[in-house]
Amino acid sequence: MANILDYIAWRGDLLFSERPFNEVDNLILAELSYLRMDGFVPAEPGEGITLGELYESYRRGGGTAEYHGNDPLPLFEAAASSERFRGVRLSACVSETDPEREIQFAAVCFALGDGTLYVAFRGTDNSIVGWREDFNLSYQRGTPGQLAAAAYLDRVAGCTERPLRVGGHSKGGNFATYAAAFCREDVRRERVMEVWSNDGPGFNRSLVDTEQVRAILPRTRHIIPESSLIGVLLTNQDEKEVVRSSASGIGQHDPYSWEVSACGFVRAEKQSATSVFMDETLDRWVDELDDAERANIVAAIFDSIEASGAGTLAELNENWWPSYSAILKAVRDMDPEHRKNALGSLKKLAKTGKDVLLSEAKKTLETLGV
Repeated sequence: MANILDYIAWRGDLLFSERPFNEVDNLILAELSYLRMDGFVPAEPGEGITLGELYESYRRGGGTAEYHGNDPLPLFEAAASSERFRGVRLSACVSETDPEREIQFAAVCFALGDGTLYVAFRGTDNSIVGWREDFNLSYQRGTPGQLAAAAYLDRVAGCTERPLRVGGHSKGGNFATYAAAFCREDVRRERVMEVWSNDGPGFNRSLVDTEQVRAILPRTRHIIPESSLIGVLLTNQDEKEVVRSSASGIGQHDPYSWEVSACGFVRAEKQSATSVFMDETLDRWVDELDDAERANIVAAIFDSIEASGAGTLAELNENWWPSYSAILKAVRDMDPEHRKNALGSLKKLAKTGKDVLLSEAKKTLETLGV
């Protein structure tokens, strides 16, 4: 099955002026934003450096892909060697990870040969704080990362006349949508051409119903693999575009698994039953919890994990016995009322899943005339 690396082999000799920007180009740039570019790409918007120059600097300076589940380095090498991407200019590289503020945020701009600017927000890395912020999306109206994304887009828009494409993969897709919705009104209305959320989670329901989000949805493309488990999280009112993946389960979140043709993604007939089940179950569960309950369960989970002393998932697994012993101790030492509330929320999740299964079984029987 062909993927984004094959796409570069097929189309890499064609400039953006020869073949217009498309959905696969979007995913490639979103994936490249996972590169650690600090110290290589200028922090200020502007001329920046080309992808080819960045690749040569990486080779000389020993750049790293640490913290990444979907390694961007194979794609980086292929793109930097192609006519289509080699001359793309990168600037405005920012990155911040702060456990105290519960933020994991990174972004970079790609100036394309067609005169547009693709503003890319990095998705979740392997840091514990990065995953904690993902869960915070369920009850916070604006996480520190989301607020940083909107401010970043405003800053970039003030430094260029280029039309703006905004996108990202995973949490980066959420940040892209949030930034495009809650940036300055003139930027949202006049500068943002389109928004790309590549298997990005949705929003707290209170955000989905805002005027700002409703205004940007017609220009938002939400692309998910057929068995998506990430892109169906929280509330999404935008229409989902379902694509085929060569992986299964959570592995479909990996951009390398998305199947492509020479001009775009290979479409799936529909979301898988598992993905639909997760979508409906989690939506109902979140709707049954108030913001305080959601905050309580997130705190219970991540306070326990952070008690292990691990800063990344890799560290958690490398020192699994001391880490999990520390987590269990943190759970045992938890305030009884706090522990009771967290377990109550998890019981609600189990009950919701059972209710969804029963509801679907009933629909099936009615369809069969039973």
